[in-house]
Amino acid sequence: MTEQFCSSASQAANFSEVDVVREISYVTMKDGTRIAYISYRPKSGRYPTVFEYTGYTASAARFEVVKPFLDAGYAFVGANAAGTGCSTGMAQFMSRIEGVHGAEVVEWIAKQPWSDGNIGMVGYSYGGTTQMWVAAEQPPHLRAIVPSGLQNGYDTMAYLGGMLQPSILQWAFSNEAVQGEGAEWRISQGDTECAKYRSSDRFVDWDPSFVDLVRQHPLKDEWWDTISPSRAEVAGKITVPTMIVAAFQDEWGAATKESARVFTRYMPDVRNKKLVLLNGAHASGSAHRGYAPIVAEHIRFLDRWVKGIKNGIDNEPPVKVFWEVREPEGDPKKAVVGWTTTHETWPEPSVERRPFYLTADAKLSLEQPGPSPDEGSRAYLYPIGTEQFGDNKQFTVPSSTGTFQSTLSSLWRRGVLNYRTAPFALDMTLLGTPEVTLFLSIDQGNDADLELTLKDVDPDGNVLFLQAGLQRASFREIDEALTNVEEIVPKFLKSEKLEPGKIYEIRMSLLGAIAHVVRKGHSLELTIGAPGLVPDRVIGSLPVGVPSINRIYSSKAYPSKILFPILPGAVAQASAPEYGTLPNQPCRKEAGFVPGGLLIK
Repeated sequence: MTEQFCSSASQAANFSEVDVVREISYVTMKDGTRIAYISYRPKSGRYPTVFEYTGYTASAARFEVVKPFLDAGYAFVGANAAGTGCSTGMAQFMSRIEGVHGAEVVEWIAKQPWSDGNIGMVGYSYGGTTQMWVAAEQPPHLRAIVPSGLQNGYDTMAYLGGMLQPSILQWAFSNEAVQGEGAEWRISQGDTECAKYRSSDRFVDWDPSFVDLVRQHPLKDEWWDTISPSRAEVAGKITVPTMIVAAFQDEWGAATKESARVFTRYMPDVRNKKLVLLNGAHASGSAHRGYAPIVAEHIRFLDRWVKGIKNGIDNEPPVKVFWEVREPEGDPKKAVVGWTTTHETWPEPSVERRPFYLTADAKLSLEQPGPSPDEGSRAYLYPIGTEQFGDNKQFTVPSSTGTFQSTLSSLWRRGVLNYRTAPFALDMTLLGTPEVTLFLSIDQGNDADLELTLKDVDPDGNVLFLQAGLQRASFREIDEALTNVEEIVPKFLKSEKLEPGKIYEIRMSLLGAIAHVVRKGHSLELTIGAPGLVPDRVIGSLPVGVPSINRIYSSKAYPSKILFPILPGAVAQASAPEYGTLPNQPCRKEAGFVPGGLLIK
């Protein structure tokens, strides 16, 4: 089913700050922890409440942040988890205690004289995780949750493809060293309790250090289950209506992958659940900083299940995809949706997984390769080639000019292998996660990291980033019980080192799904290289192993390929977006196709 997006015509209030009551205070938990909160509400009446609960600045939320909820007829409460902001106690990131405390806050809200007893939760990233923990505690007055940007797992956040991401350590260092996000503002607004607490010896740091714990668990062992609510033991306890929101190009990792896992596997008892997918960044699907149409979708869902308004959202198919959302002038409030599609389940069952084979002459072809004396191998110098996709400036390195830039470009060309399809005669619509099988050898060391990028190339040489993939070659053992048509799931339980000269099969999925129309005359290009320590905005790691001449094989015996998830008969429902208007999808201009690699046999 396809529908053109149109904005809601419902009437909303237009509160100014003088029209509402703001309260900065604390709620005491059963264990004595003092949870800092801030609330906003109209001056009279009883209201349903939107509750946000994070380790950042929820308890210091400014009026302009909460105004959309006030205008929509809700009170708002923002609270900080224990040990963060002005809340007392020990910070225990991603643990059940956050859910226990959050559930107590939900029930406290329900008892307030300005509350009508109906509470819904919003938040992304940390604030998405806490919703899962809270809902699993089943507080009686929680009516619905809308988590977005879920990324809590080993392979969806900290060890993408089995590679430790320094950005997660930097994030943890920042939060452990500077737990006072929003505290200074609260103190400036008269929070004397916070000022006294943060200057006393009762102010407790994270213990044990999350930085240390992440580094102590380089394999996907049982510890990772203890910190993630995205599993059956936690998510399976959730019963309230749930709408999960995820962006395909989320810069922090694999949000669509984790969100799809939760939606399809781990919430069997949630009757009214939805999965909303969109192109964009980590914050694009959030209630505060997200695209305006996505914020409206949040409020529609809350209106149905928190207010009880029969607005029809529960009669719509459970999966909704927003295509080609553009952000003019970089302003999410001005976001324009190309079109939306709805689906009864995820992945879409009508999708065809069509193989395109890598060839010895740098093509992606529908024809299976035949026998070859050298097994159709192509060589590249590892690990000097990485295609950075954090922004347009990073993304333009392969086509840069100037002495220094040309040197970088030359290194890139020798350190990557590019493969490109012929131009397509008709529109081809992709919906789902591409799967890749590579046959790889190294000539030095005992391991290799793979970074893949998938791009759309138009007839004029404009190259648009679509998605990335990461995989450490030594983590090639597959969890067949969890692997499905939409996702290859490695076990990450042991590192099986490589032997120089031996050919290995590497099966992997890209970091997440995509929803993209390859328009008539365009081509798709796959780049194989190595990750770089300089992050692609967030993603980046130090490549494993030693300098090596690595090879990718393409023959009858070693048929390297990529499976594209093609939605039959689907075409673009809007004109192509202008380059530079799709968040987290950088673009560049190229004079011609560069195969890359080394000219050796």
